[in-house]
Amino acid sequence: MDAHIVAWIAGAPAAIATASVATRAQLLPDVIDISSIPTGSGVLSLALVSYGALRRFDPDRMARLSLLGTLLSGLITSAVLLIAVIAGVIS
Repeated sequence: MDAHIVAWIAGAPAAIATASVATRAQLLPDVIDISSIPTGSGVLSLALVSYGALRRFDPDRMARLSLLGTLLSGLITSAVLLIAVIAGVIS
């Protein structure tokens, strides 16, 4: 088995655990700390770049996948956070 594949397989659970720990929302009158938006932005971007690497896309196409993933998942995460605030789940 290729060493790079083993590293990817070993790193995937660590990345998921890091993303789950880093996701938090704390909305207070004086402090606004929302780390779920950058975390959410990176998740889809990482998934798309990993897909592109498995398909052996050229670097320019990989860069476009990364930007697309960051944009889409940032918008999705922001929308979910806004819906949660409106619904009263996060106060």
